[in-house]
Amino acid sequence: LCAKLALPNAPGLHRVAWPLAALIAWALVRAGMMAFPLRALQLLLLLAMAGMLSLAARTLDQKEARWVAWAMFAGITYEAFFGVMNLFGSYPFMTFVEPAYFGKPMGFLTHVNYWGSLMALGLPLVYSLVGLLPAAALYALIITSWSGGPIISASVGAALMTWPSLSRRWRVALLGVCVGSIGWVMTVHEWRLSGRWQVWQAIWPEVKRYPVIGQGLGSWRIWADNYNVKLSVAAQKPVVFATLQAHNEAYQLWFELGLIGVALGLAWALWLGRDAWRLWWSCPAGTVEMWAPGHVPLERAWIAMVAVALVNSFGSPIFHLPGQTVFVLFAVAQMQASAARLAARTPEPGSDNGAGLTRAQRRKQHGTS
Repeated sequence: LCAKLALPNAPGLHRVAWPLAALIAWALVRAGMMAFPLRALQLLLLLAMAGMLSLAARTLDQKEARWVAWAMFAGITYEAFFGVMNLFGSYPFMTFVEPAYFGKPMGFLTHVNYWGSLMALGLPLVYSLVGLLPAAALYALIITSWSGGPIISASVGAALMTWPSLSRRWRVALLGVCVGSIGWVMTVHEWRLSGRWQVWQAIWPEVKRYPVIGQGLGSWRIWADNYNVKLSVAAQKPVVFATLQAHNEAYQLWFELGLIGVALGLAWALWLGRDAWRLWWSCPAGTVEMWAPGHVPLERAWIAMVAVALVNSFGSPIFHLPGQTVFVLFAVAQMQASAARLAARTPEPGSDNGAGLTRAQRRKQHGTS
């Protein structure tokens, strides 16, 4: 499956995202160098599934994509409902709660960071589908998770969704709210990054052993298990120090697939950035009232979701959480499909579209002034 997705002579992924196809191909080669251990095979299967999902999502028309967006909204609402219940100390259908998380929203994701990351991903969808006020309420709910990654990425998403519609004075106010919220959350709990720095420092000698080709697909978890066992034996009691994911996707990519994997991952991010830029300036205008549903078109919500995922990937294992990965991959596919669709009938940003419009007029026309 991975080979079929990656081969350039086969119709498929390489035509819409060659860096992702190349990354899957390199993961396949690196797993082969390890004689295909079980965990590498499991991850290769997930990579193949991700590639096929990306291709399938691009084939949906706008009506079908909107139905999927509403399905995502239902999932966000479901988890948000249980998160509110958690705030009041109620944990229905949950058999175990970490004492450190009591009174914080975590839903059925069982972790405040994972829950907050999902809410941050859903924030642009909520704003686009049901309007500003529910999105503002969700942002406030994310603050109560007291987790740094979610509030930082949610602030990025909120800024991308609202910035084009705001005057200069309101933009300053928005920045003040976002910076203040981030500073508040980080000061209360997260400047220490929940011990992530210590884990990253502990694995640095292993990163330096194979900096170019990496340790191999799936090797982070193997290292973490072995490291925790060594600490437990030395302490003569169970010790869990190393996390099973790096909580930094770029760092884990470097550890597992080396600088080759990092370069391909960066190429994919730049590829997506190009499509996001084109789509941003070509988005259709939404409703006039800023608070109303549809004020921000769904096309811009896909861009914001991808940006949220990118920011959050530096502090959360977002691509190691299957549910969130599905959200991100669908947003990526729809962003690329929308960019291709609009590019077919809209010239490059800055052109007059055959109507004698200046760039400033085009920005105003598309709600991005």
